[in-house]
Amino acid sequence: MATRKNISKKTRFEVFKRDSFKCQYCGRCAPEVILHVDHIHPVSKGGENDILNYITACAECNGGKSDRLLSDDSVMAKQRAQLEELNQRREQLEQMLAWREGMRDIDDVAFAAASEAWHNLVPGYSLNDQGEKQLKKVIEKFGLQQVLAAIDTCANYLEEGDGKFTHESVALAFRKIGGICRMASEPDWKRDLYYIRGIARNRFTYVNQVECLRLLEEGYHAGLEISEMKSITLNARNWTAWHQEMRSAMGV
Repeated sequence: MATRKNISKKTRFEVFKRDSFKCQYCGRCAPEVILHVDHIHPVSKGGENDILNYITACAECNGGKSDRLLSDDSVMAKQRAQLEELNQRREQLEQMLAWREGMRDIDDVAFAAASEAWHNLVPGYSLNDQGEKQLKKVIEKFGLQQVLAAIDTCANYLEEGDGKFTHESVALAFRKIGGICRMASEPDWKRDLYYIRGIARNRFTYVNQVECLRLLEEGYHAGLEISEMKSITLNARNWTAWHQEMRSAMGV
């Protein structure tokens, strides 16, 4: 049977960082509470002294509350405990700030890479404050690699005029970055449905885009083949006819 071992500061920091400095039992965070590293499976019951068996827990969740009153003889012990708690709180706050600073550095590097890729794509154009905020937001949501791939795809939306890309096409291409990232994160069948909706949008004078995608998804889950729904869309005369033919194909 394993015996309980002291957990190093480095290991505690890695556990806290993994768990976002949050008690995994009650959800409270440092520095609101003092955090401990708890064993998921107690050592006394065969649990290992391993980071995979460690979990972040606040002092209350880890040890339980104590309602005992201190005797006069325990005043010094209480003061020492309070001092230790303050030191732990300060240490954990410093660790959390260092972790956040490291994450900020990573974010800055990612933004710089994406910003450079965009400027290389559209030389002569720069991002304003709102554009920078939007780019940071899509990086945070989808990740750097997906954003870089989306920026490459944006070249398809650029149009030239007077020897450079038009302002309108550059603005359109930039607005497309988030949508391209979102599409790339969708499963293949969902991307096929977006493509079919695009066919409908280009063919019909009127299309309810939300209803169109909803009906395509309903058809897919009802067992209609992608090719069948594409054929219906290519052959329907208008939105109303398409809607009726889709529902008929589903037997509703």
